[in-house]
Amino acid sequence: MINGLEGIPGSGKSYEGVVYHVLEALKQGRLVITNLPLNVDQFAAIDPAYRDLIELRTRPAKQLGVWDATDIAERPAFQLWADRDPADPPESVFTFGTVWDFYTTWRGPNGQGPLYVIDECHVSFPKTGTPDSVVQWFKLHRHFNADVLLMTQSFRDINQPIAQLIATLIKVRKADILGKADHYIRKVHAGYRGAVIQQGERKYKPQYFGLYRSNTQSSASAEASAEDVKPFIVYFNRFKWVWLIFCAVIMVWAFWPKPGRTVWGTKTPEARAAATVKGSPQAHVVPTPPSSNAPSNGPAKQASNQEQEPEPKEVPKTIDPLFGKLLHLTGYMRKADKEIYAFVVSGEGRQLFDLTSDELVNAGYTIKASSPCLAFVQYRDVIRPVTCDAPYQSGTVNKPIVIDSGSGGRSDRNDENRPRGQASAEAIGWEQRMQARNAEVRSVFESRHLSASF
Repeated sequence: MINGLEGIPGSGKSYEGVVYHVLEALKQGRLVITNLPLNVDQFAAIDPAYRDLIELRTRPAKQLGVWDATDIAERPAFQLWADRDPADPPESVFTFGTVWDFYTTWRGPNGQGPLYVIDECHVSFPKTGTPDSVVQWFKLHRHFNADVLLMTQSFRDINQPIAQLIATLIKVRKADILGKADHYIRKVHAGYRGAVIQQGERKYKPQYFGLYRSNTQSSASAEASAEDVKPFIVYFNRFKWVWLIFCAVIMVWAFWPKPGRTVWGTKTPEARAAATVKGSPQAHVVPTPPSSNAPSNGPAKQASNQEQEPEPKEVPKTIDPLFGKLLHLTGYMRKADKEIYAFVVSGEGRQLFDLTSDELVNAGYTIKASSPCLAFVQYRDVIRPVTCDAPYQSGTVNKPIVIDSGSGGRSDRNDENRPRGQASAEAIGWEQRMQARNAEVRSVFESRHLSASF
């Protein structure tokens, strides 16, 4: 399989290639043929067997025969010379620039071929001028059980027929633009021009830096950066923490409980108890005389104690016979020289019993009527204002029936279409009936008066 690794200088190509490709192949016991500047002694310090599995290439390989892939199924593509010495490559050819750079007889325990890791492959395989034999080998590399990792700054600069054979392209970039100089961003593409199928962020681990040298032309490893350029994410992260702290302070201040309240807004037990004591009737404090054995602190202290003692509230001592009940006016009846009012006594929103003004007077009440629907009923020092607000009878929601004395209309009937000013059949003989009823009431009161006099 042919894979690609792309990134600008200093983006982490060498780190990604060495740690996640070269080292992994060596762990599997596979030969690695590369032009990367690897430190073989450091690899041997990890495992002495790694020394024999690393083959470094710094110049093109010699030509050992003829490359002919026209009938690769019947005979080998590499035809070795038997009567000639190896020939030197041309001077203008770079490492891995000829097909003989890919010739090897090494095979692993399972028959797999080596892993070729080619750094700066745009030099070995330029966009124009790459030998056809090299292009043919890349197209037939699976016949040799070999895998290839191509590393370059841009795959647009290499031979495009070879670039089209890339199965997986990994693009890396240093994350210093995000304020993370010790991280790099890694994107995996499905092929040379494929979409991104995976994206992640990896950290440079210093323990792997000794396995390779990315700056072969200098002994220093420090890289200068732009001091006057800082990514927006750096300022954003700083502002983010300041903003979070500010919001936390505001939230604590906004939801801080008031005195006597919990965080959830309910009263504390102490505040609830204080409210109960405040709402309860004030107890009458009976002062106790000072003991004769107690020392006297002088008149000044006694005067201050008298000022601090609260005055007890006077509790009304008069309780009328209808204490705890409500009184309502329901009507009145006028005779020649006397008016009698009808009352209703209610409790808990329902009517209890009826009374008349005479019965209230006999019970000790004094009645002073201001209008047919307003009166003041007094019992000693207790005065009740009474109005026509009697509740309905318990168990019914029926409204009282009102009869018009002029037309005889009833509130429980639809008499809107009845002509105005004409007496109805119900109004005929109304005065006679009222006189008869008044006579009956008069006789009742006269009988009560006679019985009371005897």
